[in-house]
Amino acid sequence: MIKNSSYLEFFPYPKFRLEQEDIIEKIEFLARIHKNILLVAPNGTGKTIMALSSLLPVARDKKLKIIYLCRTHAQSTRVIRELQKIHHSSPNNNKYTSGISLRGRKEMCLNTTLNSMRVSPTEAMSICKSLRSNNSCNHYRNIKKFLKGGNSLDFYNFEGPLDAEELITMSKDRRYCAYFLAKFLLKKAPIIVCNFQWIFNPDIRYRFLKFLETALEKCILVIDEAHNIVDLATEVNSDKLTPYFLTMSLNEIHTYRLPDKYWQFINFLKDHLAQKKKDLKNGELEINPKEFITRLYKKFKLKSITEFKRFLEKFRDDAKISIQAQEKDNTKKEPSQDYIKIVVKFWLNWSRKLESERYFFCYHVKTAARKKYISLEIVALDPRDITVPIYNKSFASLSLSGTINPSVFTHLTGLSYKQQGYEIIITKSPFKSRNILALVTEGVATDYNNRNPFMYNKIITKIIEVVSNTPANIGIFCASYKILNDLIMNGIKISIQNTGKKLFAEESNISASKNAKILENFKAFSQPPHKGAVLLGVCGGRNCEGEDYPGDFMNAVIIVGIPYHLQTPRVKAKIEYYNKVFNRQGWVFAYLYPAMQRANQASGRPIRKESDKGVIVFMDSRFRERRGWISEWVRKEIKLIPNKKNSISSTVKEFWRI
Repeated sequence: MIKNSSYLEFFPYPKFRLEQEDIIEKIEFLARIHKNILLVAPNGTGKTIMALSSLLPVARDKKLKIIYLCRTHAQSTRVIRELQKIHHSSPNNNKYTSGISLRGRKEMCLNTTLNSMRVSPTEAMSICKSLRSNNSCNHYRNIKKFLKGGNSLDFYNFEGPLDAEELITMSKDRRYCAYFLAKFLLKKAPIIVCNFQWIFNPDIRYRFLKFLETALEKCILVIDEAHNIVDLATEVNSDKLTPYFLTMSLNEIHTYRLPDKYWQFINFLKDHLAQKKKDLKNGELEINPKEFITRLYKKFKLKSITEFKRFLEKFRDDAKISIQAQEKDNTKKEPSQDYIKIVVKFWLNWSRKLESERYFFCYHVKTAARKKYISLEIVALDPRDITVPIYNKSFASLSLSGTINPSVFTHLTGLSYKQQGYEIIITKSPFKSRNILALVTEGVATDYNNRNPFMYNKIITKIIEVVSNTPANIGIFCASYKILNDLIMNGIKISIQNTGKKLFAEESNISASKNAKILENFKAFSQPPHKGAVLLGVCGGRNCEGEDYPGDFMNAVIIVGIPYHLQTPRVKAKIEYYNKVFNRQGWVFAYLYPAMQRANQASGRPIRKESDKGVIVFMDSRFRERRGWISEWVRKEIKLIPNKKNSISSTVKEFWRI
């Protein structure tokens, strides 16, 4: 296909897996002619090495950067490990195979002042800037001093690609700022591995590319687990205003001695949200954005939206001048924050977007840890506002997923809009049929009308049939936390304990470190003298996506219910909008597809490599009607299990006997 194909220089293994060489060659060819590429390939096909081997020669020849986007730290580390193998196996190309993985500012920060604060990424950025301006960060001062001394960053002499965790360890030893050290290294790194936010968040992307002194047109993008970008694109294009931001803005108005009119404006909003929090139940209440903002500016005797915008811009500018003056005179070197800027930006966004059908405006009330919270929200409905400019401007892109529906994904992201075109590559499954048992159970369902003790006891009985006949660990991923908690209320814990296995249950608000400990213990129970364990979680949760369970870490997975979103006002708004722009496909694109995507992600947990053997159980009879949406590599193995006692037991027992 390619006269001067050079992917072989970058493939580190002695032989190719099924279809690998043909796919690598095809990706290299398509990338050279600026295509958007979607590779649909299940786990075990070697997507990471195919991506790197095919794109490295293109980046080398065209003098481009490869930006490899991942959702989790574990995925980023995996990319760096594969890159290290290429680096060591291709010494003549070491200049082109060096790379670095990057984390967020807060995650790489070693400053004790900033780390002691519970702040958002936006707030962390503002505090970091203030600390640096005041010369109050020793770690930043140390790296700046080192670089000013004319020293080269080559002092690390690291061998090939560098993982963020390794960089943080090095920085701790030398008391350098890991984040800014990484940024300095980025300019020379031909491959950068980072989170989606670095490219998909417009504000972050602008600063990121500016620092790199490059443009998207000079970058090849690799988007791992690309099915995640549909939700991410709408999230980064949405905005919210909370009472906390208003309270902090009031503090800033007092500190900077700003005019009383600004205090009245912010205090009115704070009181308004406080009253709404009392009046509204949990959930969302749609707002007419034009009527709301009209009442707001008239309240403060402004004549039009244009005059309201001028008021906001003057508020922002007055605050900025006061902050800069304080920073110059700040003898205590305390970090300054700019919550006023956040509030002003929210209302400017509101005024710009209020006429657009692409946004939904609402109050959002929720309860967490027995405390009630409220926010005003601008909810983006169309992911293409974010994805299309990225796909169109990049030199080429490669989107990777093992579970994606290519047609829906292409519509939702505008993958096909690029002038040079796009191509979809779908690989064959590397898994042998004898290693996969996929079942859809009859006689149980978790739709609203069936959520009662009788049905939950029936589901638990069928779950125990799987658990009792599985050698080691099992994952149970429920459609929602409501169903998870209902299973616990109806006695699943005792039923599982009676099988000799231990239950580990996911909690919605648990910290990352505590959750990691749960997973560590769960995996440990897969080994003797233990008899295995059961992990109870939710589809779409952190233990269901982005976490691997090879071998006995998870012999079987049970998906309890179809993980539909609740039909909240924002979901209904999205369905209505998609009906308009996608030819009456709103219910399919906004409701069915996301649910089946989450179910498909869960189904792949026990089968991560060719040698794995596992059972996949779709425990809801409605999956029979939706089997066409199940990933092809699983769908072709599906068997319907009748609603008879021990029918699951006998099938699972026979599978593990072979």
